[in-house]
Amino acid sequence: MGLSLRRFGNWLKKTAKAVFTPENIIAAIAMAAFSPFNAFMAGANFLTRVAVYAVTNAALQTLSTPNTPSMGDFSNEADGRLVNFKDTTAPRNVIYGKVRVGGLIAHAETTENDKFLHLVIVLASHEVNAISKVFFDGKELTISSNNVTAPSRFNGKAKVYTKLGTDDQSAQSQLVSVSSSWTNAHKLSGIAYIYVRLEFDQDTFSNGIPEITAEIEGKKVFDPRDSSTSFKSNAALVIRDFLTDTKFGLGASSSEINDTAITTAANICDENVTLANGSTEKTYEAHGVIFSNTSVNDTLNKLLTSCGGTVTYTNGKFDLKVAKYVSPSVTITQDELIGEVSVSTKRSRADRFNAVKGVFAPESTNYIATEYPAITSSTFETEDGSRIYASYDLPFTTSSPMAQRLAKIVLFRSRQEVGLEITTNMKGFQLAVGDTFQFTSAKYGFTNKIFEVISWNLTANSDGLGVNLGCMELASSVYDWNAEESDFTNDDTNLPDPFTLPTVGLELSDEIQINNEQIISVLIAKPTSTSIYANQFEVQVREADASPENDFISLGVSNSDRFEFRNAKDGQKYDVRARMISYIGVRSAFTTGEHTIVGQTAPPSDVTNFAVNLVRTEAHLSWTPVTDLDLSHYIIRHNSRTSGGENTYSNAQTVIAKVSRPANTAIVPAQTGTYFIKAVDKTGNASEAASSSIVNVDEIKGYNAVTSTTQSPNFNGTKTNCSVNSEGSLVLNTSTLFDSATGNFDDAEGLFDGGAGTIVTSGTYEFDSVIDLTAKYTSRVVPTLTMTRVDYVNLFDSASGNFDDRTGTFDGDVQAFDDTDVEIQIATTNDDPSSGSPTFTAFRKLIAGDYTARGLKFKAILTTTDTQASPVISALSIAIDMEDRVISQGNVSSGAGSKAITFSPAFKELGGIGISAQNLSTGDFYVITSKSVSGFTITFKNSSGTDVDRTFDFVAQGHGEVAA
Repeated sequence: MGLSLRRFGNWLKKTAKAVFTPENIIAAIAMAAFSPFNAFMAGANFLTRVAVYAVTNAALQTLSTPNTPSMGDFSNEADGRLVNFKDTTAPRNVIYGKVRVGGLIAHAETTENDKFLHLVIVLASHEVNAISKVFFDGKELTISSNNVTAPSRFNGKAKVYTKLGTDDQSAQSQLVSVSSSWTNAHKLSGIAYIYVRLEFDQDTFSNGIPEITAEIEGKKVFDPRDSSTSFKSNAALVIRDFLTDTKFGLGASSSEINDTAITTAANICDENVTLANGSTEKTYEAHGVIFSNTSVNDTLNKLLTSCGGTVTYTNGKFDLKVAKYVSPSVTITQDELIGEVSVSTKRSRADRFNAVKGVFAPESTNYIATEYPAITSSTFETEDGSRIYASYDLPFTTSSPMAQRLAKIVLFRSRQEVGLEITTNMKGFQLAVGDTFQFTSAKYGFTNKIFEVISWNLTANSDGLGVNLGCMELASSVYDWNAEESDFTNDDTNLPDPFTLPTVGLELSDEIQINNEQIISVLIAKPTSTSIYANQFEVQVREADASPENDFISLGVSNSDRFEFRNAKDGQKYDVRARMISYIGVRSAFTTGEHTIVGQTAPPSDVTNFAVNLVRTEAHLSWTPVTDLDLSHYIIRHNSRTSGGENTYSNAQTVIAKVSRPANTAIVPAQTGTYFIKAVDKTGNASEAASSSIVNVDEIKGYNAVTSTTQSPNFNGTKTNCSVNSEGSLVLNTSTLFDSATGNFDDAEGLFDGGAGTIVTSGTYEFDSVIDLTAKYTSRVVPTLTMTRVDYVNLFDSASGNFDDRTGTFDGDVQAFDDTDVEIQIATTNDDPSSGSPTFTAFRKLIAGDYTARGLKFKAILTTTDTQASPVISALSIAIDMEDRVISQGNVSSGAGSKAITFSPAFKELGGIGISAQNLSTGDFYVITSKSVSGFTITFKNSSGTDVDRTFDFVAQGHGEVAA
C-alpha cells in the first residue's frame, strides 16, 4: 500500500486525530487486522486504532491552541547553518527554496609549500537548481571565469568552482590536477558543493580562512498542476516533496498524495498579496533547510509554519490545507446530536497571549536570524490588562510581510476562545479536520455560529455509531490582511564591514634632530583614521625614482600615529605608504604619498624681537634666540637709510658677519640707519626674512669734526675690478668685455649693463688720498656708505646656469638677498704719510671706531656671490672726529716774571683759555703770549707795569690730543 506503518508508527502516535468518510472506516478496520500495524498498536482499543490510522496532523494543534509551543531555538539553528565545519557524523541536509548556507568541509589540502589551500565544502545532500552567490565572511563575491575579483582584498587570491549535485557529475578537474589525494573517483554524485582555492596572503587572510557560504536555489519539486519538476518555493509543493521524499521525508508514494488538495493549496500559495509599498508577493513560500537528524514530526511541523497548514491522512491519501478561510457548507443542529454538549467560553490567563513575536532569517539580512516585527493588538491587550507575548519562530519564511501575516493568524486564532465538544450522528462523517461548519442550538444560544473541526473520534453509545468532534469557534477576520505590515529594519545597528577597512589619512613632513651630537634629517609620517576598527598602523618607506625600484623599508607596526625615518637624505624624494590593522588583524589597502626632504636645506626661522638700545656711542643689539637645531650663527647688517624703498637688507652693509649661537646680543658702533639681522644654519642657509630695527643717532656731543674725505660721485681713487657707471656709482666690473664676447650680440644672456651676466666676484676701490693728522692722534673714524644691490637678470627665463643654484627661494623677496656686500677697510700709520716710506698697518674692517694714528688710508671692497648681481655704491665718505678735551689747573703761582704752561699732551686744536686770578691788587693785569695747541705763557703786572707774582687758575678747552 505504499506507506510503511512500521517505519512511521512512532510519528503517527504523536499526531492528532481526524475525521474520514464511512468508506474509509471499512478500510481502517481492515488495516487494523493487518499484523504489522496491529503489533505497533498493541494495547490500544479498536476505535482508537482506527482513528489514529485515519489521520496524521501535527501543525493544526500548533495553530489552534492559544498556548503556542516553541519551535525550538531557530536563531541558533539559523546561525549554525552559516558556518563551515568538519564532522564525520554531520547530518545530511535538504534545501528548499532559496537560502544561504555554509557547509561541511569535506576536503582540505595545501599545495606548493602551503601557497595554495584547497577546500571542498558540501552545501546540500542533493542536486540543487543553482549556486547563485558565494560569500566570504558574509560579503558577496564577484566571480569572473572562476576568479574572484571583488571585494578587492580577495582579487586574484581566490578561485571558486561549483558542482550542482547531479547524479552524473564528474570530479572537479581543477582540484584533481593539483591534488595528491582527490582523484577522478571523487565525484560526489548527488551532492552539491563548491571547490575553493585560496592563495596565501597575510593581508588578504589576516584573520585566517574566511567563512565560506553560498546562496542556494534548492531542490527541484514536482508540481501536479502541470506534472513538471523544477525549482519552486511554493510552500504546498515543498511540503508535498517532503511527504514523498524517500531519503529524508515520509517516503509516501505519489498514489498516497491527494494531489487535488495539493493543487488547491498550491494555487492559494501562488495568489498575490498586495503589500504596503504597493508591490505584491506570493501568499506562502517555503525557504529553509531540513536535517536528517531532525525527527519527521518536527520537520513537518516546521514546514507547515510556512503556510499555516494542516496535513491529514484520509482515505489512504495525505491531504494538505493551508491557512485560508473557507465558508462552511455543513450545518449541525440540535437534532444531529446524540450525546452531551460541552462548551468552554474562555482560556485561562496562563494560556492567553495578546502579542506574537519570533525569529526568522530574511533574505534582506542575508539570511541572518533576526526578529520579525511583533504582531500586537491594543484591544486584546486591554482585555488582558498587560501585554503577553507568545513566541512563534518561522524557520521557512524569509519575507517580513509574510511572517507578519502568519503571526497574525496565530494571534487571532488564539482569541477564538469558545470551544465546543459534541457527538453527532452519522452527519459528522461529512466533516474532516480543518473543515468549518455552522452550529445552531437554542439551548446554548448559537445560531449558525461557525466552528472549525479540531479533532475527530469515532464513538459508539446506546444511540448507535457516532462521531465525537472537538471544535473551536472561527471568524473569517482571522485571515484578513490589508497591506498592514510594519516596516522591517535589518538589525538595530549599521556597523561598517570589519573586513573592508577604509584607507587611512597620511600626513608627511620632515624635521631635523640631534643624534649623537650630529644633526640629522628625519622623515615624519602621521597616519590617521576615524574607523572604529583602527587598532594599529603600519608605515613603509623607500626612495622614490630609484632604478631599479627599491623595496619598501618597514617603519614598524604601532598604535602610535607618528613614525620616523631617521637619517633621511636632504633633497631626496621618498615614497611612503601606510595602512591600518584592525583588532582582528585585517589590513586596509595602502594609502600612498611622497615627500621630498627639506631637512637641513630648509632656511632657519626668522629672528624675532630684534631690538637696538643706544648707550652713548654704542648700539646694543638683542633678539630672541632661534631654536632651530642646526642654527650656526647670526649675521648683522646696517643700512644708512631709515626709510624708503631702498632701505632693505640687500642694500645693507655687513657689520658683523657671524654672531655664534647661543649668543643673542651684540654691541656695534652706533650709527644712524637700520640694523638688520638674519639667522644662518650650518649649511649656510639664511632666514627667509630679515628682522630690522631703525636707529636715529643724534650728533654725538663732545666730538668735533677734524677732517673728512668724500669719494663720490667721481671715485677718483684706484679701482680694481670695479668702475664708475653712468650714474656716478661704483659697481663691479664684468668678466667679459663687450668686444671679447663670442657669438651674436643678441644671443648674450642678461642685460647689457650686466656684461651678459658675468659679474666679477670682487673688486677694490682705494681712496684717492691719505688723511694726515700731522701728528699721532686718537680720533673717531666714521664711514658713510650708501649702497644698493642691482640684479641684472631679474626675470626667471633670463637667468643663466642651473635654477637651483640661484640665491634665495623661488617666491622669496629679492630685497632679502645678502649675496652682495661692501666692506670699508682702514689702514693706519704713525709715520708722516708724505715721508715717502711710511709704514702702514694691514687693512682691517672699519665700521666706526676710535683709532690712534697720524695717517689714515681707506679702501672699499665690493663682493658678490651672484655673477648676475653687483653692489652699487652711490655715496662714500669718511669723517674724522676728535673728542672735546679740557685741561685745567688751580692755584698756580706765576712768579715775578713769565709763567709757561704746557699742555701734555698737546691739543689737535685749541679752542680757548680761561684765567682766574686770585690775589690781584688794584691795577694788576696779565698778558698771555705764545698761545698754541701745546701751551701758553702768562705774565702778571702791577699798575706800573712791573712783573709781579700772582696766584691763578686756568682752563684750556680744545679737541684732540697727541698720542704718545
